[in-house]
Amino acid sequence: MSAAGRFRCLVVLSAGACMAALMATAPVAAAADASLPLPAADAAPEFLGDVITESRVLYPLLVGGWMAESEHRYAEQRLGVSVRYVDNRKRRWIDVYFYPAGVQSARTLELVAGSERDGISSAAHETGRPVELGALESFTLRPGSAEGAGVPAWRLGLAYPDDTLASAMLLFAHGLYLVKARASAAEPPATVDSLQRELEAFMASVAGQLRIVNTGACWLPARTEIAAALPAADGDGVLASYRDPGHEVAAVVVDGRVRVAQAEAARAPALAAQLTEVLYPGCVAPETINPDVPPALREIRIEYRSPAASEGPSHGPRIGRPRPPLLGTG
Repeated sequence: MSAAGRFRCLVVLSAGACMAALMATAPVAAAADASLPLPAADAAPEFLGDVITESRVLYPLLVGGWMAESEHRYAEQRLGVSVRYVDNRKRRWIDVYFYPAGVQSARTLELVAGSERDGISSAAHETGRPVELGALESFTLRPGSAEGAGVPAWRLGLAYPDDTLASAMLLFAHGLYLVKARASAAEPPATVDSLQRELEAFMASVAGQLRIVNTGACWLPARTEIAAALPAADGDGVLASYRDPGHEVAAVVVDGRVRVAQAEAARAPALAAQLTEVLYPGCVAPETINPDVPPALREIRIEYRSPAASEGPSHGPRIGRPRPPLLGTG
């Protein structure tokens, strides 16, 4: 690990589920190399119903002239929830989707965005609906009420010429969730460019107010043990490790638990909390899962169950082809 404390984490949620190599800067952590072979499928915990068992999503009720009108919970829990915003003055709507997906690296977020574009194209062609797709672009979303660095995001502009509709899509990651917005409007008066700008301004405000917390096996302080010896930080099955510069490894995450060296036992809760924030950002203790909800926000409470054997493992959201809550999302 460099003096700056740069680390890399390999996160495996379940067989076929989201896998991400998270790059960040912190003075304390090191982790397994992303080139290591993945654990066997049956060794990985289920993401939904195990890694996270509950989530709380707090979203703004009003965003400029937009008002949250309705919520939709999908029958398949991996598809998450959505919120529809309306602007009655312009007779337009924006649908915002929240998908449980796990930590996203820059590369996996790019792949998700590409799959969304491909899915929009496929859906249009399957129904014989002509679509004109713009270029998929990466950019930095600047939350209006947030300080510091912006949020890496992807955007897409498109049009349905037969329907004289302009449309736009925007996607970013927030902790263990993907957040996506879709908007459509008559063309004219809207254009694809004007609709994209409007959607970006809207989502910058949403991102600045959005809060998502989770609990479950992701809360590693509840799964901590003191060990006489620790496995090598780059050993098989080690998801992440903590080491102060110039010292031996103090803790590792392996087999869904934090193992802390005996010499660091007094710091075990703090070490486990730091490793939780690396692997599962936004995960909190079960007793603190219910946040205070300010009047300007509304809370969605979600409980996840382990999928039945017939459903197979929880592979995260069905990227590319979300199911819209209402017609007209574009």
